[in-house]
Order: sequence, then C-alpha cells, then structure tokens
Amino acid sequence: QAAIWKKLVDGKLETPDTWEVSLSGGADKKETFERLMSEGKLGALAFLRNLRNMQQAGVPKEMVSLYASAADVSKVLPFRYVAAARVVPAWEDVIDEMLLRSCAQREKLPGKTIVIVDASGSMHNGNVSAKSDMSRLDAAGALAAILRESCDDCRLYATAGSDGQGIHATMEVPARRGMALVDMFSKDAFASKIGGG
Repeated sequence: QAAIWKKLVDGKLETPDTWEVSLSGGADKKETFERLMSEGKLGALAFLRNLRNMQQAGVPKEMVSLYASAADVSKVLPFRYVAAARVVPAWEDVIDEMLLRSCAQREKLPGKTIVIVDASGSMHNGNVSAKSDMSRLDAAGALAAILRESCDDCRLYATAGSDGQGIHATMEVPARRGMALVDMFSKDAFASKIGGG
C-alpha cells in the first residue's frame, strides 16, 4: 500500500486499462471494445452492461459471441442476463448461452423440486428497485430459469388468481430453458389464463 501511495504522490501511478478510461480519453468505441476483448480485459459484467454500446459501435457479433463463450460468468447475477437481453434483443442467443453456462457451473440440487412463481398483477406492476427497469416478474423468471437448470428434477408453476373473488389459479409452465423461459413470464403468457392478483 505504501508503494502505491508513493507512486501516486510521485505522479507515476499507472492508469488502469478499462473501457471507461479509454472512452473518456476520446478513444474509438469499436476499437476500444475489440482491443479489450482481444486482450481478455473485459469482465463478464462489464461485457454484459456494454453490449448495446458494442452493437451501436459496430463490433461484429461473431467477436462478441466468441468472447462470451470464454467469459468468467461465475459471479454474474441472473437478472443481469435478462437486463442485457432486454437492451440488445438481437444478441439474446449470445446472452442465453452465457446464462445456461452460468447455471451449468453450479452443483445440482438432488431430488424433485417444485418452483412456484407468483405471476399476479403486483409482479408486473413495479420494478425491483427505483433505478431498475426490470419488473419483479422479470427477476422471478430469471430465478426460475436458474432453478430449472440447477435442479435434477424440476417442475415449474405460475400462480395467480383473484383475491376479491377468492379464485386461485395455477398452471404448469412449459419445459423451456434460459431466456425462452424468462420470456414466458415477461410477455404475460399466463395473464389471460390465470390473471388476477
């Protein structure tokens, strides 16, 4: 720590090589992202959060896909994949592979597991936080996708109903995986069938 402080005082502290530093210095976006990926200097979270910037800058999808296949996804939370797919739907297949690879790295939960997702109105209305554009149902869908991959034998259900009328409705979710499963919840696939709150 003393050596770092000395470098700072002497004006010899090296600037970190990150996308923020490069772009704030006026570097070309496409060249910056391509260079950082070719040097393996873009972490998985930074990679996911910058997919839109890469797409807009014209970084080839093939390069993005190749980098995604080797990125360390062990510390990426499931909702990050959903958020990235919402922003760059054209590259959802790349993101989906990362999500499934992240799930495959976890130890399987043995035996039978039942997962029940609340698909009622309160899950659609309102986001997970004030700074997020992801609904509670999006987050629940991401968790359901992780659990479907992480359990030896998983049955998944969506539930809702009408509190006022005392009606309850539950239905089994089709055996989809990854982003296709998340989309089952986010696109209101159950609203017309089980609706209510």
